Amino acid sequence: MKAAKPIVAIAILMIVATAAYLLVSRAVQTDLLLTNVTAAPIEDAPGSVGVFMTIRNSGGPDRLVSARSIVAQRARLDHAVADAGLAIPADSEPALAPDGAFILMDGIGGDLQEGRMIPVTLRFETAGEFRTQARLVTPQRRGKARDYGLLGLGDICTVQDGEPAPSIAIEVEPDGDGWTVRVLTEDFTFANDAADGVHVPGTGHGHLYLSGLKLQRLYEPEARIGALPPGKHQVRVTLNTNDHRAYVVDDRPVSATAEIIVR
Repeated sequence: MKAAKPIVAIAILMIVATAAYLLVSRAVQTDLLLTNVTAAPIEDAPGSVGVFMTIRNSGGPDRLVSARSIVAQRARLDHAVADAGLAIPADSEPALAPDGAFILMDGIGGDLQEGRMIPVTLRFETAGEFRTQARLVTPQRRGKARDYGLLGLGDICTVQDGEPAPSIAIEVEPDGDGWTVRVLTEDFTFANDAADGVHVPGTGHGHLYLSGLKLQRLYEPEARIGALPPGKHQVRVTLNTNDHRAYVVDDRPVSATAEIIVR
């Protein structure tokens, strides 16, 4: 009978350990997944890199609040339109991209050689902190997009005389717990089959942004944005060439914006 007490004690410890494991497992469960995480030195900014990635959100709305790295003097969300951070819609797969908002890190020491891994920590409003590694790739060149009030490091396509001059307007309407975005264009054709191909004047696709965060490419004139966290959100659509440059007509980007307010 004396052996019963150790057996009972061991059983109790196993139960406690199992309960603790389940609690920890539930605590770390998340609906967010960071994929395709890369970092690229920026050609005209020594010691600076842009960090890009896809954020897969299979759950409810969240918000990317900040980023940091132990190897950078400073890290910030560059080209984020909203001061509170970047809203991540429910059931979405947005990207921190060179032609949108991304993480800009300054003061990184050492050789920025391709293949080096850069530690990055992202903080989300609901999901908390995520630690990942960004693999250095070839340097990223700044295009002319920012000279025209566009986002990120992208480039432009200036429409020449005699070419179709696209124009755009957008409508945003509530749709269940999300929103439908309708794109109205003139002198422009959505060309899904020509994506990544050569430039054909007057054809291409759209880029859909939410407060600077690139949500998706548009190969048709309608898209849906899932539920959003409370706050003010800017919806922006640009028209882009097959090779992903933003159309510019008469020194003005072919883009349109609308506002969503979530109480």
